[in-house]
Amino acid sequence: MLIEQKVESVKLSDAQQSVIDYILKERGNIKDQTIKEIAKVTYTSTGTIIRLAKKLGYHGFEDFKEDFLKEVHYMDTHFQNIDPNYPFTSQDNMQKISSKVTALAQETLSDTLSLIEHDSLQKAIRLLRNAKHIHLAAISYSLLLGQMFQLDMMRIGIPVHICSIQGEELFVPAIIGKDDCMIFISYSGEIDQLCELAKILKNKGTSIIVISSLGDNRLKTYADVVLHISTREKLYSKIGGFSNEYSIKLILDILYSQYFALDYETHLKKRIDISQKAEVTRVSSIDILKEK
Repeated sequence: MLIEQKVESVKLSDAQQSVIDYILKERGNIKDQTIKEIAKVTYTSTGTIIRLAKKLGYHGFEDFKEDFLKEVHYMDTHFQNIDPNYPFTSQDNMQKISSKVTALAQETLSDTLSLIEHDSLQKAIRLLRNAKHIHLAAISYSLLLGQMFQLDMMRIGIPVHICSIQGEELFVPAIIGKDDCMIFISYSGEIDQLCELAKILKNKGTSIIVISSLGDNRLKTYADVVLHISTREKLYSKIGGFSNEYSIKLILDILYSQYFALDYETHLKKRIDISQKAEVTRVSSIDILKEK
């Protein structure tokens, strides 16, 4: 979770709120400012600023400042043409809304690709390949996207167990072993049930892949590898989770594709064979859709 999003879910004192308001307004301009200078201009104290940094999960102001400036750079170099939270307005006509939502999808996909690190992706695929069983845990829309990943994997003969975290988390640890791999999907990375389950599985030695936003969060602390979601949406103040969902879907599609490529010919044959047997009534009169 980015700092700008994290402050929305943290209770701050009036003095701390004054500091964070100043920092969010000045953004990159605080690069050359000391903690004393910020305290002076916000009519607060260095102690207030240090306590603010610690409340946001940092050891001190310098750690906070370093991460904040990195986030400012990320925010200022992506999504220049559209607001992911409010991609269209009440004045836009049908064509304009369609165009803006399409532009948001395109920018999100490009942003997501730029966040995928080669070594992290390689490690994630290795964990999936070596896993005795693959599991996936998420909630809400992320769970639905996970189910699409599950269907793709099933069609190449690789079962994926979905954990919906609806009371099921009480039983999941009993069926997951140290030779398994769990994929967690959470934009905020702060969902209590997911974090508790990750903690239990980490202690068991289960491999953990976390798909989450940039910035620090609890879920990431249990991960063997993290794949980052495009991080521009707020938690609540938005029209929809368009960008979030596009990004998660792309990451899952990339994981599936990379896994598929590990044994391309075998997986292709399985995919076709399984689909033919499962979809015997699926036909089309359109030439481009017809199978030979």
